[in-house]
Amino acid sequence: MSVSPRIAIDLTPLLPDGKNGGAKILVLTLLKKIQQLVPNYEFLLLTAPWNHQELAEYETENTQRILLTELVSDSSSKLNIQKIKDLFKRIKFKLARLTYLRNFLASHKIDLLFCPFSAPRFAENGIPVVAIVYDTQHLDYPEFFELREQQLRTNFLKNLLQKSQKVICISEFCSQSLIKHFQASAEQLTVIPVSIQDRWHGLSEELAHQYLLELGLVNRCYAFYPANYWPHKNHRLLLEAYKILKQNFPNFPLDLVFTGDLKQEENQLRQEVTSANLDDCVHFLGFLDEKHLEAVWRGCKCLVFPSLYEGFGIPVLEAMYFGKPILCSSAGSLPEVGGDAVLYFNPNNPEDLVNCLLRISYDADLVDELVCKGKERLKLFDGQEMAEKYIDIFKDAASKKLFPSS
Repeated sequence: MSVSPRIAIDLTPLLPDGKNGGAKILVLTLLKKIQQLVPNYEFLLLTAPWNHQELAEYETENTQRILLTELVSDSSSKLNIQKIKDLFKRIKFKLARLTYLRNFLASHKIDLLFCPFSAPRFAENGIPVVAIVYDTQHLDYPEFFELREQQLRTNFLKNLLQKSQKVICISEFCSQSLIKHFQASAEQLTVIPVSIQDRWHGLSEELAHQYLLELGLVNRCYAFYPANYWPHKNHRLLLEAYKILKQNFPNFPLDLVFTGDLKQEENQLRQEVTSANLDDCVHFLGFLDEKHLEAVWRGCKCLVFPSLYEGFGIPVLEAMYFGKPILCSSAGSLPEVGGDAVLYFNPNNPEDLVNCLLRISYDADLVDELVCKGKERLKLFDGQEMAEKYIDIFKDAASKKLFPSS
């Protein structure tokens, strides 16, 4: 291995806007951090037609993009997102190899393949692989997945565990899930908690006010839920609890604000809100850029996080960063992240959430206590330390590279 390792990073699964959820935010924030920490390393970003231009800003003196043009047969620039997703169902889980990519990594003198979206599609004999696993949700909540999808995801994770020298888990909960479901070796797994809340650079009060004005949130007191409209995010439980609140307390002071991707699912929820005559106090903002999202964070009263399943739970740390109290589901990894700085509720019990919303709205001492504990809790999650741990794993894995026989 050269003194300065060459690392290929497979970014082909990265989709436009927020369709990758928190994984995209983690990967792009991590990329910037490691570029700065190890300027002597060389990075090769493997891109696809649907993300090559978006990733242009990540090219630096030590980072180059390579567009894998043959990932799609349609050369049109107007790619349909659903077609992209269908494509990845074919190549992501079956790990199909393209003919022109045989020995691609070796020909570029790559010392390590990093797969931050899990799938080691482009693995080659003799080149170490490091991958991230975010969850095993399809095994814990199979009702959210078609049978074929469950089988594909299971086979995919088995293959990943076979091909990866190191598997990074974003939480201890995620690590234990892999051990439970796949009998994964604890030595192969490393837990590195997500810590990307320091990516926010700080809006001026004037600019934040301007963005909130654009979004119709000025002078609104609101609970915030930033999440794509996937079934496990449990938006319906939150709406059910909110309906109960408004029926019993018509003057309840909190609005609800939702941000996130997946328009079809959002529209279904909008219909439910309209049927309940709650359009004036439930706001759907769609996918927001980082600046508008920061303004929404700064303006909110609290975070409400009713998810049924999380491999980590990035918004919990973001709420702590912005000094907001947190109402949070007790499911999955969330207690591991939130510790004692969160007001927990049963994500299957709307009445439990109703009680929490009432407490957070009227108990000022509780709010102060949660915010104070959140600031202390946040000190356990350091972005620099996270990036350094990734670099240590890259360094160790790349040093064990076995060159393919000629």
